[in-house]
This record gives sequence, C-alpha cells and structure tokens, in this order.
Amino acid sequence: MKTYNIAIIGAGMIGAAHASGYRAHQARLAGANHQFNLHTVCDAREDAAQELARVWGFAHTSSDWQAVLNNPDIDIVSVALPNFLHAEVAAAALRAGKHVLCEKPLALTAAQAKELTELAASSKGINGSVFNYRRIPAISMIKQLIEQGEIGTPTHLLVQYQTGYAADPLLPHSWRYTESRAGGGALHDIGAHAIDIARFLCGDILEIVGATEDTFIKHRYLPLTANAGHSHVTLSDQSAVVDTDDISSCVLRFNSGCQGLFSASRVTVGMGNTLSFTLTGSKGTVLFNSERPGEFQIARASKESGAFVTRANNPAFPYLSDLIPVPHDGVAIGYAEGFGFMIAEFMQAVVENRPYSKGSFADGLAVALVLEAIQHAARERRPVSISEFAGAQP
Repeated sequence: MKTYNIAIIGAGMIGAAHASGYRAHQARLAGANHQFNLHTVCDAREDAAQELARVWGFAHTSSDWQAVLNNPDIDIVSVALPNFLHAEVAAAALRAGKHVLCEKPLALTAAQAKELTELAASSKGINGSVFNYRRIPAISMIKQLIEQGEIGTPTHLLVQYQTGYAADPLLPHSWRYTESRAGGGALHDIGAHAIDIARFLCGDILEIVGATEDTFIKHRYLPLTANAGHSHVTLSDQSAVVDTDDISSCVLRFNSGCQGLFSASRVTVGMGNTLSFTLTGSKGTVLFNSERPGEFQIARASKESGAFVTRANNPAFPYLSDLIPVPHDGVAIGYAEGFGFMIAEFMQAVVENRPYSKGSFADGLAVALVLEAIQHAARERRPVSISEFAGAQP
C-alpha cells in the first residue's frame, strides 16, 4: 500500500483552502493500492501551523520549510506562501523530488517563472499552478460549449476580477504593497486568475494593445503586531510607501484574433471577491459571475430567438457527478468546492503519474509573461507583444 504524505507550506488563509481540499478528497481518492495522509503543516508562525493542523486533521507541524522538504516521508507539497517565496520554495521542493502544487503567481517575474518551469520539466515529480477558477463547473461547461462551436468563433472577451479588500486605507501595510515582494498588486494577486481564465477560454494572448495601472492609496501604516491575510490589526504611527497597483486594466489581442478587455481591482467597494466575464462569439454570447457560481447565461442566434437563458448546475456539468455528495440539478457549489476539484485533479495526476493539465507550470509561465507585458505596456505607454519576452519562454 503506497501512502502519499501531504504537506502544506504556509498556514494563512490560502493554506486553509489547500487543507480543506485535501481533507475533502483524501478518502474519496484512496484506492486498493494507495492512500493519502495529511502529514504536516509548516509555517514560521508556529501557532498558525498548529491551528491549521488541528482544524483540518494534519498530524504534524513545522516552522522550517527546508526541514519539511528534506523529510523523505513527504511526497506532496502545496506551496501557499507569500509571492516572493513561491519560486524559491517550489524549486527546492522539485529538487527534493516532491510533487508540487504552487500558488499563483508562479514567480515574481517571467524570467523566474521560466527557470522554475524548466526545472519542473526535468524533475520526476508532478507539478501544477493554482488556477482553481477553471474548475468551477459552470466555467468548465462554458469551455466545452466553446469547443463544440455553440457560440461560434470567439470575437470579444470582457473579463474582470473585482475585490474590495484594500479599499480601507487603514488596512496595514504588508508584502502585498511592495513590488519587490509581490510582483504587482491587484494585477498579480487577483488579475492572474482573470488572465488564466482568458487563456483558458480564448487561447494564447498575442499582444497587450494598451494598459494602465494606478495606486490610489499611496501609503499605509505599518502594523504593530503580526497580521495575516487581509485582517486589521493595531497600527503604528509609521507608514510605508505602496508601490503596487490598486487597479490595472488593459486591451488584449489573442492569437486567434479575438479582442479582450481586462481589469483587476482591489479597491472596489461592495464587490467582495468577484470574477466575471462576458464572452461574445459569432453565433452567441455567454455570461458568468462568480457571485452566482452555480449557473451561467447563454444566448445563441439559432435558439430561443437569441434571448439569454440561464443554465444551472446539473450532473452533466464537469466535476459534479464525480466529486460532490449530491449530484442533482441545481445543487449549489462555491469557492471551497471548486478549489477542492483542483486539488482532487492534482491528487489523481500524482497517483496516475501523468502530467497535470489545466494549470501546469507552463500555464503559470504563460500568465507570468502576460502580467509582465501588462506592466510594461502601462509604464511605457505603448503596445507590448508577448513575443518581446521570448527569452522567458521555455
């Protein structure tokens, strides 16, 4: 009986999402010859590691990620750390022979992402980037409909990721507000997901025709105590500069000829955590909003007189028959389920020793190239072709 021991490095809010996913599918994906064991949670904050391990049933904790990677008992590693640690820890995990699922962005720069992707290609472990929104059943179903020609040739995509977590100027300064540690602001934090969905639906991006980025809260107070996620803590009277974007927007052109409009904001009051898109094709249009993840709208010129109709979850949608307890028409799913579907796919790829698709390190590199091109287009006030960064492509 092969036991796959799982470790999560990073006990913040996204580490909890990984823990929830592994716990949800640990027993479901066990087989006659293999099982999964929730082994270790690692974080420099020992109390955070202990709490995450207690809540989700991990047996051990550690405050030293290098010790975790040196442990021959560990097979699967989720890297759920701040952006500036992704590439370093993921590379070390690959060299240690682990199967690695790394949070987005894969690295701070396209060059770092290229190095990591090349290392992954030569490693024995399975590797993946965290692009969980692909696993929302409604989005996966839209992808199938596009491939089946239901809306014809895609001609225009409007994709937005809007949040309000940074709208409060009294949110403390953290690594998210420093470019050397975050790579970018809204662009890298949430925009990476929107760019991945754009590629998932419409293919590779050829050019950033034009872009703009702005920082509206230019200084934030330093915290007096440790903070995690987007929590409020007691502030000092000292402030630090914010040099990452609050809002980033651009015009995209895809290799296919499809046009795109993209925007990411972390200061949009009232939007919570919302990914939405409108995709127009030569024969129809689809609408999706993550506030209603269990459905999408579709209008087709040849059906329903071209009017929009709502398609709600049903067992024919991807993932639903196999991975939810009640695979019935209209059963709601949310963020945790979609994230868990991604974790389940990664676990299955490990067991079957096959490449992890729909979110590989190569996909992480492709997104990194686009993020960097958007930054250049905004700062240099000019169109930027993705081919300008050909040196960062594997």
